[in-house]
Amino acid sequence: MKIWNKTTKASNSPIDDFLSGEDIALDQELFLYDIEASIAHAEELRAIKILKAEELKRVVVALKKLAKLFITKKFKLTSKYEDCHSAIEDFLTKELGDLGKKIHTGRSRNDQVLVAMRLYARDRLVEIQALNLSIAKALLTKASQHSANLMPGYTHLQRAMPSTWGLWFSAFAESFLDNAELLAHTQSWMNLNPLGTAAGYGVNLPLKRDITTKKLHFKRKQLNSLYVQNSRGKFELELLSALKQPMLDLRKLSWDLSLFMTQEFNFLALGPQYLTGSSIMPNKSNPDVVELMRGSYAVIAGHYAELENLLSLPSGYHRDLQLTKRSLIHSIHTVSKALSLVPGLIKSIKVNKSRSAECIDESMLMTDQAYALVQTGVPFRDAYMSVKEKAGHQPKLAKKTAVSSSAGSPHNLQLKSLSSRLVKLTKG
Repeated sequence: MKIWNKTTKASNSPIDDFLSGEDIALDQELFLYDIEASIAHAEELRAIKILKAEELKRVVVALKKLAKLFITKKFKLTSKYEDCHSAIEDFLTKELGDLGKKIHTGRSRNDQVLVAMRLYARDRLVEIQALNLSIAKALLTKASQHSANLMPGYTHLQRAMPSTWGLWFSAFAESFLDNAELLAHTQSWMNLNPLGTAAGYGVNLPLKRDITTKKLHFKRKQLNSLYVQNSRGKFELELLSALKQPMLDLRKLSWDLSLFMTQEFNFLALGPQYLTGSSIMPNKSNPDVVELMRGSYAVIAGHYAELENLLSLPSGYHRDLQLTKRSLIHSIHTVSKALSLVPGLIKSIKVNKSRSAECIDESMLMTDQAYALVQTGVPFRDAYMSVKEKAGHQPKLAKKTAVSSSAGSPHNLQLKSLSSRLVKLTKG
């Protein structure tokens, strides 16, 4: 029986299935957060004397019992419930009778799902930020190990200038440090308490929203009750935007790996655990893990587009917003699964030093030759044309050093600066 309809038990399965969609499956992720928020809400109800001290104690004990039963799989969230919110209310009513019916005082399923999703997103962002830092750490270790190992640098997929593997590894290290910082900012931006705004228009009770804000460790309460409903989907969209950044970097990293592992390049090799074979060709060893990592960005981009189009709505709550849960939760799962494999994959990379160095030909030194002329007083454009036309005397190139190279270039990587940033971000 539905919590909003006590007059009949009649149901229409196709309609019910359509209305609930994937709610029960998705709510497995939100259930413990809904219980956590319910405990905080009960304490708020005690503060405005809806619950007595002894009643609060009984409600909290029952909610903690439900959490334990769910964790130990003795309570199953199944399709007999509309969603996780009604499951909590049903459990409390069976455990506590009329006292259990008081838990929904001063809230709606609208702000209930919002607070559960905020708490869920907050925790998952912390975890994904940590994954980005782990990836950056693995890349910095590789950059240090191969800081002086030569490789050709490319523009337009054409050989351009001499580079080093240290530059390649640390390029991705810095990008994942940026991602970690962006995720931290996004987590902070979203860390607002929507609980106590009900269905968008508040309730006629003097709710002390600062209590739940403090208990649930939110930065502040989200104030305007209508804006709380209008922000559903908006906050998730920003979260997905932040998640796209590490997946963009992973796509580029995967592309590079795919190219550099080909027999034509033969620059890199991966550990065998990241490779698969062919069902027909005995000679094949395929980088399927890398290719699926490369394709994972499309999943996030698809959910972003799905969510962005879903939000073409007027003010207030609409049932369409139920679909935001899938976009958020599936995106987080996709990102977490892909990124969790990357540190180990990076550690397994073997660099073919001799092959990489032999691909640097004489023409790739022409830019350095132009700059050698510049250091003798020749204007750059004249030096450029002189080298291009093979005219005039070309001075012997001095050995590149950190002192003679620009900051962040192949021979002046400044890895200590990146490592210091890693430590700072890790400490938070």
